[in-house]
Amino acid sequence: MEEKIKGLLSQFLSQLGYTSPYAATVSFDSENNIYQVTIDTSDPAILIGYHGDTISSLQLLLAQHLHSQSGEWTSISINVNDYRQRREQALQVMADTVVNRVIATHRPEALPPLPANERRVIHVYLTDHPRVTTESQGEGRFRTVIISPK
Repeated sequence: MEEKIKGLLSQFLSQLGYTSPYAATVSFDSENNIYQVTIDTSDPAILIGYHGDTISSLQLLLAQHLHSQSGEWTSISINVNDYRQRREQALQVMADTVVNRVIATHRPEALPPLPANERRVIHVYLTDHPRVTTESQGEGRFRTVIISPK
């Protein structure tokens, strides 16, 4: 399956006109039941997109293509030049900033709208915080995390 995913990725990137050199590796994370695709390239911005939108779209395309071929859903996570780790750190910094304001003002505050995987990062990061709680509110692309004092 790893070689199949790698081949599809190469085909998709070629069809999208991505011509920068890149190295891709695919491994299966049996603990989380997900294929991890790691791409290293000198031109990551095109593959990452705004807040990872392009990566997320590519993940969806790969998963749907594999589903149409096999009839089974395959979970795939694509990471370009460690973008996922850097984004998680940025989300944690943003959460810390808002937490400090919430503690100082004793008023709930909403983060900007975030995709589900990024909202989850915030919830997990603040789950054991002694002074604030989190909840998601809204619909679709406008769904956000509300950080409130306990």
